[in-house]
Amino acid sequence: MKPLRRVAILGHTGRPGVRRAVAHLVTQLARQHREVRLEGDLARAMGEPGVPVAKLAAWCEVLVALGGDGTALKAARSLAGRRGALLAINLGGLGFLTAAEEREMEPAVRAALAGEWPTIRRRLIAAVVKRRGRVVHRGLAVNDAVAKTAGGYSALHMRMRALGSELGHLVADGLIAASAAGSTAYSLSAGGPLLAPTLEALVVTPVCPHTIASRSLVLSATDAVELTVLGSFDPAMLLLDGQDKVALEAGDEIELGLSRASVRLFQNPARPFTRSLQGKLGWQGSARRSM
Repeated sequence: MKPLRRVAILGHTGRPGVRRAVAHLVTQLARQHREVRLEGDLARAMGEPGVPVAKLAAWCEVLVALGGDGTALKAARSLAGRRGALLAINLGGLGFLTAAEEREMEPAVRAALAGEWPTIRRRLIAAVVKRRGRVVHRGLAVNDAVAKTAGGYSALHMRMRALGSELGHLVADGLIAASAAGSTAYSLSAGGPLLAPTLEALVVTPVCPHTIASRSLVLSATDAVELTVLGSFDPAMLLLDGQDKVALEAGDEIELGLSRASVRLFQNPARPFTRSLQGKLGWQGSARRSM
C-alpha cells in the first residue's frame, strides 16, 4: 500500500479540547513527515492560514474530522466523489458516525495511515428541488433529507410518488428520506427501521403522520421518492443532514434518491456496527455507555 502523506484536519472550533487535540495531532504528524493542512475556520481559530473545505477535500488523502456527528457529516459531504477517506474522531456528544473516541485519537490516526483499518464506501442521498419546472437546488446528504415546516406546529401536505405509482396525499409533520447511515438517526427516532451499514437503500419515513397506516417504505438503490409540496400554514423547508436548508413553496417538486457519489469512511475493527448500536443507542436493552 502506498504511504498516505497528505492529511487534512477539520474540527468543531466550539468544542472544548479541539484546539488542543489539533495542536497535538499536527505535532505528531509532522514527526512522521506527513504534509498537514487545516480547514479555514479551524486554522483561523489556531491563528494560522487555512484552506477552504472544498479545496482541502480535493487535496487530501485522509481527512481527520474532530468533533461530533455534525462535524463528521460536514466532512463526509465535502469528500463525496473524492479519492480521500474520512477518519472521524469523537470530541462531541453521541458520535455515532465516528470511528474512535478522543482518547483513541493517536492510535486511530496511526492505524488509518498505516493501512491497518479498512474503509467502507457509502453512497449519499441526492436531492433535487424543482420550481415551476426549473431546478432551483441540488444537494447531497450523508444521513438524511427532511421535508418539514419551519414552525414545527403545522402539518405539511404533500403528494408522494415511488415505484412508478402515486402513493397519495400525505399529511404529517414532515418526511425523512434516510440512507443506511441515517437509519440510526432521525429516521430511527421517527419509527423507521435500522439498516445494515453495507445496504444500499433509501428509507422513507413519515414524521407523525395523520393516518395510522402511513409507515416507512424501504426503496432500492435505483429507486427514488418524488414529493410535491401542497402547502402548510407555516413555511416549509428541506433540510440536508440538518445543515443545508432549502426554502420550499407550494407546488415545488422534490426528488430524493441515492446518488452515484460515495464517500470512503475508515472503519474501526474493534467497533463493529452492532457494538455501536449497543454502546451508543442502548439497542436490545443494553445499558448505554460511553465507548
